[in-house]
Amino acid sequence: MFGGSRSFAIRPRTLILIGALALGLGAWGISDHVGFLLLAERAEAQVVAVETIDRGEGFLLYRPAVRFSTPDGEVTATVAETYRPTVAGEILTVGFDPTSPNDVRLMDPRDRWILPLWMIAFGVITIAIGVRRRRGAQSGNA
Repeated sequence: MFGGSRSFAIRPRTLILIGALALGLGAWGISDHVGFLLLAERAEAQVVAVETIDRGEGFLLYRPAVRFSTPDGEVTATVAETYRPTVAGEILTVGFDPTSPNDVRLMDPRDRWILPLWMIAFGVITIAIGVRRRRGAQSGNA
């Protein structure tokens, strides 16, 4: 079709580099969340409004605005985007940074752990494929 029988293959070194990048991003995502959890206080929050976002990826995103009480008073803040379907009036558990109560996150494990863990799994698998291809290429040259 493209003037030859060459197949497209990613070099082992490139696979290892992509895997290492994915591992780094996954580790950063987990460390960011762990750092937040070490400082965060939990509160029950009522969803007061929800913005639904369709980016054409096949999944809807939701950006809820929540109201909750802190020792310093009542706070209304917008939570980070979530894949979790959310409706106004719903009661959710949120975590917030007491030094910055507008840094509010849902305490739903799907929002904070899934993406970094997928990145780490992708990185490990990609590195393994790259190492295996590299060893195969080296043994083929011997």
